[in-house]
Amino acid sequence: MKTILVPTDFSEVAAKALMMAKRIAKKTSSKIHIANFYSIPVADYSYPEISMPGELLEGMRKASEEGIAALEMELKKEGFVVETTLGMGMATDEIVALSTKIDADLIVMGTTGSSGIINKLIGSNASHVMQRVEVPVILVPYEYGGEDILRIVYTDSLKEDDTPVLRKLFEFADSICALDVSILNINTSGHYEPVDTALVDRLNAAFGDQKIKLNFVDADNIKEVIDAYLALHKIDLVVMSTHKKTLLQRIFTASNTRMMALHSKVPLMVYHK
Repeated sequence: MKTILVPTDFSEVAAKALMMAKRIAKKTSSKIHIANFYSIPVADYSYPEISMPGELLEGMRKASEEGIAALEMELKKEGFVVETTLGMGMATDEIVALSTKIDADLIVMGTTGSSGIINKLIGSNASHVMQRVEVPVILVPYEYGGEDILRIVYTDSLKEDDTPVLRKLFEFADSICALDVSILNINTSGHYEPVDTALVDRLNAAFGDQKIKLNFVDADNIKEVIDAYLALHKIDLVVMSTHKKTLLQRIFTASNTRMMALHSKVPLMVYHK
């Protein structure tokens, strides 16, 4: 891992995301790239310069410039290698484009934005960024307290071969000196479905049965059982993947009023398969 992209709106939850990024950067000797894209709700986002006074735009630019400079100075004093990007535009589009431009290895974002008129740049766009980028994304809730990532759980339907994702996850876990990675399978079909033993054997063969730690749970409410599991096992990071028909898609369906990521007190990492 070389570059961690951290979008910020200078809110408290954005600071929590930066806190997480710093933890990972220290362990992996990665560069931190701080980015801020300022905007306010306007009638026509295609022509923001027409929809808001020039002095307001200039004030926003100066505030963002000062905020980025302060974060850069703080990080450099702490010994981090830092790069910054500042611009005006729709946060989602700009973050996605920037992640490709700087060849980011990881994006770390907060899951709610700051209050006031310049708001929601993080929370309202986190899910959209997560769905559009190719690199893994960590969504950090306001409740995150700055702890190291020691215990990780990967939620898996065990219906498809997740070896590629697990390989990346185990490499990440090793790079940050995590103590434990477990796999949680939640059966929500309403009736018992036998586990694909051939798939389990394939995982054991790929990583060793000492590394593959499987846990099986039957439940009607996915979020409730995940929350209970996180508390019981003191999990520091939940990991999911976005391949088709996975647990992640069932949680992030339109029928849910909000994403689980906006409720969970534990950071959520999303890999793309």
